[in-house]
Amino acid sequence: MSEVRVTIRPVSLPDGPRGTMARLRGRGRYALLESALTMPRQAEWSYIAGPSLATLHTDETATRLERDGRECASWSDPLEALASVTGTRTLHFDGERPPGMGFVGGWVGMLGYELLHTPSRAAGEPVLPRQWWMAVDQVLAFHHPSGRWWQSTVVGPEDGWPWSDASRSQAWDETLRHAREAAPPRRPWRAGARTLRTGRAAFEDGVQRIRERIADGEVLQVNLTRREEASFEGDPWGLYEDLIAAHPAPFAAYLEAPGFAIASCSPERFLQRRGDQVEARPIKGTAARGADAIEDAARRDDLARSVKDRAENLMIVDLMRNDLGRVALTGSVKVPELFALEPYASVWQMVSTVQARLRPDCGVEQLLRACWPPGSMTGAPKLKAMQIIEAMEPTRRGCYAGSVGYFDCSGDLDLSVIIRSAVIAGGRVMTQFGGAIVADSDPAAEWAETIAKGARIAAVLGRR
Repeated sequence: MSEVRVTIRPVSLPDGPRGTMARLRGRGRYALLESALTMPRQAEWSYIAGPSLATLHTDETATRLERDGRECASWSDPLEALASVTGTRTLHFDGERPPGMGFVGGWVGMLGYELLHTPSRAAGEPVLPRQWWMAVDQVLAFHHPSGRWWQSTVVGPEDGWPWSDASRSQAWDETLRHAREAAPPRRPWRAGARTLRTGRAAFEDGVQRIRERIADGEVLQVNLTRREEASFEGDPWGLYEDLIAAHPAPFAAYLEAPGFAIASCSPERFLQRRGDQVEARPIKGTAARGADAIEDAARRDDLARSVKDRAENLMIVDLMRNDLGRVALTGSVKVPELFALEPYASVWQMVSTVQARLRPDCGVEQLLRACWPPGSMTGAPKLKAMQIIEAMEPTRRGCYAGSVGYFDCSGDLDLSVIIRSAVIAGGRVMTQFGGAIVADSDPAAEWAETIAKGARIAAVLGRR
């Protein structure tokens, strides 16, 4: 366990998280984790992390730690790699840490859906890393309820995380200077006509085939998804700004890496760890928003009463209880909130909360090995559902259905599920939508659900 010093101080900046991120892009590699739809006690903070010191990334052969263009270490197992560079540190604070501020420095990035397995059938295109993280010794944290900014900087031993020392103070000062400069001009972007990688007939046929597998007793639920894509040119950041304006979300994120970018409008938290406490908030159950207040209320009430939606939500709650139970203290797994309803731009969502107290020996590796990939994106039982997904979906999911978030140097973490999101890579923009298929799923209704989930994103991408 290594010791690091964390300095936290309030700072004054002229803009909010998005405007500040726009000023910092191109000044180094930064990432934005944004509570674009503020939710009390759930999503009240936004973080701009960077500029990065090093990267950890996994390709088809190995996981590599790189700094200044050279490889520092490599691993064959991606979770062993994460465990090696994250973990709990002894923190010495200079300045008071505001209540609820979760990220002071560490690692920010993404985990791909196929992190721990290689599909034998689905095409892996475009080729994307299975995980990509950057080490950051500076975080600008914005508290939405108060409208206040804090700067957190971390100094530790150069031979371990975060490879930082006092000489970094110049880079930190430059970040604040750039954040106070005039806002840059907006750069354009353009998407071409959308192409369906899985059309309606094929998707509905997939729903029917899954229903048959359920009837045969092979599986209880499968999360079937479909990809849309289009040519893309211009600035991915501009796309993120437009998506968030149309589809504000509590766990939004913008991440740029060599060869790809993620513009996420996610409503779903995968895992949040605070000390020995862990929480998951799986989403299952969807209804399109109504055209007016009366219709909207009726659709909300229909979702609340829906036996089908409650059943698919409960299956994933049970799956998450089982996953967390592998690494939790006996008797500590609980469900404090079941079938809660949350409104978003285009849909109502049914959300439940699963909490547990982790065993003392549970680190990042053990927690992710027990819970990966997110159960809401697989089905139940998880392994069988994943096998069916691989057989039916023509392309690997890549970043989609994975996670984006942070590992704090304290050992805490917060990860969202990459859904309602756009991935930009190889001159294309890719979106993916799906739903949970259960015994009484109606193929046409499931297709309509994917349309509702993607309506706002499709509208933004369809602008000419």
